Amino acid sequence: MAGNKKLLIGPAEEQIRVLLSQSGDPLEAIRAIQRDYGLDLPGIEDMYPLLDICGYSRLEIHTACLDALNKATVAHVRQPSFQLEHFHDLFQKTFPYIHIPLMQPIPMALLQKFERYIGEEIIERLKSNLSVFDNCPMNIKQRVWKQDEHFFQQTMINLLNDYHHDSSLQTLALNLRPESYQEMIEERRTHPIVIKVMDTIGQDPQIYMMFMKMIRIVFEATPYPSLCSLRVDILMNFHDLDCEPILDLDRCHQLVWSLDTCVRNQNMDDTIIEKIKECFDDVKNGTPLYGDFAMVLMDPMISNFLASCIIKWLRSSVENNVVENLEELTNYSGKLLNLAEHAPNAIAHNAKIPKLDKDLKSKYWNSICSVMIDEDKDINFPMKDSDIEVITAMLRRSDIARKVFVHYLVDRTQEGDVSTLARCLPLIINTWPAPNFEEEGIIYRQTYLSFIKTMIDIVSKRNLYECIADMRWRKVIVEDFLLKVVSWDCRIHEQMIRFLAEYFVDPKILIKLGPQVAILIEWADITVINGLKDEKFIDSLRELYRFLLSRSATVLNGNFSINPPAIGQQ
Repeated sequence: MAGNKKLLIGPAEEQIRVLLSQSGDPLEAIRAIQRDYGLDLPGIEDMYPLLDICGYSRLEIHTACLDALNKATVAHVRQPSFQLEHFHDLFQKTFPYIHIPLMQPIPMALLQKFERYIGEEIIERLKSNLSVFDNCPMNIKQRVWKQDEHFFQQTMINLLNDYHHDSSLQTLALNLRPESYQEMIEERRTHPIVIKVMDTIGQDPQIYMMFMKMIRIVFEATPYPSLCSLRVDILMNFHDLDCEPILDLDRCHQLVWSLDTCVRNQNMDDTIIEKIKECFDDVKNGTPLYGDFAMVLMDPMISNFLASCIIKWLRSSVENNVVENLEELTNYSGKLLNLAEHAPNAIAHNAKIPKLDKDLKSKYWNSICSVMIDEDKDINFPMKDSDIEVITAMLRRSDIARKVFVHYLVDRTQEGDVSTLARCLPLIINTWPAPNFEEEGIIYRQTYLSFIKTMIDIVSKRNLYECIADMRWRKVIVEDFLLKVVSWDCRIHEQMIRFLAEYFVDPKILIKLGPQVAILIEWADITVINGLKDEKFIDSLRELYRFLLSRSATVLNGNFSINPPAIGQQ
């Protein structure tokens, strides 16, 4: 540059304000600013009129030039020929403007390449401005985090919150019967938030252990299963990367790897059980590592797999299929689920996990088998009073019992066994936790919410016609169950609206049902009146109801359009 231009960079607003306020002609002041502070390039004054004609503003022109300059300079900095003797002068000139996003590329490139030469004064200035720190290269961030773990936790807590509240991950966690476990695992472990966590750790063992420690701290206060899922997926991602420094450091590796194999193959045999048992060798109940194992087992994907195995083995015993070590297999899966159930207390207090409830082994498994034996009975055939008493009591006090029971009901729903569902669904309704229920409340509710979501998904795909045309299905599934449980939770309310909207996807079902479609008006009214409403969900509920009415009005020229009165009053 010729050097006759003035610099207008950094906090320039005040300088511009002074120039404009002191000028009698604002347009002349603007032209003076453009002339005095514009690009100092040969022939630029002749180029401006041509670029004006082309419709480019000064901002666009200068931004494009700055972008080109940034790219060229960053490329030069990254060359091997750019050494330490070149660093200090350029960094001194560019760092004062690092708070301006358009000016960040060059100082950030210098920070990345010459991190070990950056003094603590610069580090403190970067920490003091979070918007700048967020854009710093990862080696600078990791240096800061290693020096200040509290700052690391403050930085990462938003990431954990985003993960927990992510709707797609919540949907995966509530699905008891995915069509493909491989796809579910892939979706979980390639989720953008998980990838961001992986990038944050960057295969650094110290950062990895800091992150795992943070998950444990957050879990103590809010024992959400989502934290268990994140812990499992991050470790398995490093397993796939064959990152030995981290795998050697995390003593949960063999347990997670073994359980991951079980879930992928949907099988748990004696060989894999021995691998799992090896993990517990020399690990005492009540120690932090024992609590970490419990957290791993609390991951919904893993705990649901274990519950489904118990149902599979119990059915084998009922159908007289030979399963070696049946009792040992069932009770060992129950033992692992027992760890998962008590993970919150184990983590929060390093408390010893109590032994598996003996009533599960001595009474509950037998009652489930008794219900299985009666599956071929008529819909009006009652469940034995003794089985009702045992199952109800266990559902109220044991999440193992709840998980096993809902997996059994998912099987019955898939098989279209409405008779067994007629006997079993009332037990779900009678054991929903009261509003003031605290102990294990998070897991308790999620178990039932997972079942209801999975059940609605199944009948939406397989039994839409039967739920209206067959009086047994209509009463058992919809009227005596779904239309009652909508009052439990906003997420069930949302699922029910989607269920009603499914009727307006396939015109063939509407034509086949004919005038019976009118029952949907009554169901929609009951849903909107009885469905639980929460301020956090109110907008999404309204949008779903608009979607339902719109879809009904567009299919088959609106011949089956519904307009329930209660919806219009909302």
